[in-house]
Amino acid sequence: MKVIGFVGSPRKNGNTDFMVQQILKGAAEEGAETKIFYLNELNIKGCQSCNYCKEKGKCRQQDDMTPLYDEIASADGIVIGSPVYMGYMSGQTKLFIDRWYAFFQNPVSSLEQGKKIALVFCQMNPDETSYNTTFTSLGQMLSSLFGLELKGILVAGGMKDAETAQKNNELRQKALTLGKQLAR
Repeated sequence: MKVIGFVGSPRKNGNTDFMVQQILKGAAEEGAETKIFYLNELNIKGCQSCNYCKEKGKCRQQDDMTPLYDEIASADGIVIGSPVYMGYMSGQTKLFIDRWYAFFQNPVSSLEQGKKIALVFCQMNPDETSYNTTFTSLGQMLSSLFGLELKGILVAGGMKDAETAQKNNELRQKALTLGKQLAR
């Protein structure tokens, strides 16, 4: 069992990073091999809409997304974490998600069916339901286009400073539990 995490926050050691790490920790407690990637440290260009991937089965661009395609394909579970910016995911996360287009071979995904995915969003807004439509829509898109089994969407509200999540034991427990579900 291999579970990988992607942190879409520019703030290393912040709330989003902590939450992804806790989910991976839960997966590791169930025996999963884990690995984490920091999207802000990678050179990932936007999709060029050239459709090369539809003809050749892989993206034409050779950037830091190239090795991530193999990581995603070989993983059993995936965690994507993002801070909430303007009611949506960070730009780093959006670029990363857009490049998943290379996996979509209409009408199905080239990814092995049944992979599990968890999403985590950290936001300053204390109302964790404020952007539910956005988060649910992303989860549904990833499930329907790529055949992923959505294990959960964890929203952490009221994240005022970089250590807010670390101080919240209930939130930490939810993340650990979600990680364990990914690894089962």
